[in-house]
Amino acid sequence: MSDLDDDNLLELEVVSDRDAGADALLLSRRLAALLDVEMRRAALLRFLAEHRDAPDATVAALAEITRRGRDGGPPFGLALRALVDLLAAELVDYETQAALYAAARERDEQALMQLFYSGHVAAPPERRARDEEQRELTLGHRKTLARTTRDRERIQRYIGDPEASVVRELLLNRLVTEDDVVRIAAKRPTDPQVQREVFRSKRWLSPYRVKRTLVLNPYTPGEIALRLLAFLTKPDLRLVASSPTLSAQLRDAARSRLGS
Repeated sequence: MSDLDDDNLLELEVVSDRDAGADALLLSRRLAALLDVEMRRAALLRFLAEHRDAPDATVAALAEITRRGRDGGPPFGLALRALVDLLAAELVDYETQAALYAAARERDEQALMQLFYSGHVAAPPERRARDEEQRELTLGHRKTLARTTRDRERIQRYIGDPEASVVRELLLNRLVTEDDVVRIAAKRPTDPQVQREVFRSKRWLSPYRVKRTLVLNPYTPGEIALRLLAFLTKPDLRLVASSPTLSAQLRDAARSRLGS
């Protein structure tokens, strides 16, 4: 492993899993030493850019941070938080993120795969053509079609519509299934207002899977997630309490419920 110098703060040379552990510690310490979230995020973005030609080595170190960061605290907890914040801000370019996801999948690093997974995958040409056609529709037309369509393919497209008002109409469609609603509730990133529409749906808030998915999505407004904690089983409360992607307030509330 190379030493880190001031000119290249995060230069690492991971050549084996053993080195990955040491490099993860060194990277985490350097990130934790930075003063604030923005500085840590910028430094980690720089690290990913400088090592984009070595995704396997990068993933080896990041996977170690992901495993050891779940307990929280410095240095690994802060490093994991920097990674989560960086990905949530969508600052990592698609090619880099796709390469890291592929490397994580090759190593079967499930937790890291979940962090790198992005809904912004490259669509095939026919899909892009359909999406272009979709964007040409007025908002009112999309809302009407979302509520009335009997075409499953069209329903699948409206699941990803960014407009909360379109999703509200889609939730009224009789052909929409529980799996569809879980996909809506799980989408990241998403407009918090979309999560509110799912929460307000008398029909679709009842299934446990929908409530659970809303709580586990960091884009769900905090007051909604806190209210839904009361419905979660103990195993899922433990999952919430240990999830680095969720707010400290929500994690603390889950721990409180586990202790009561």
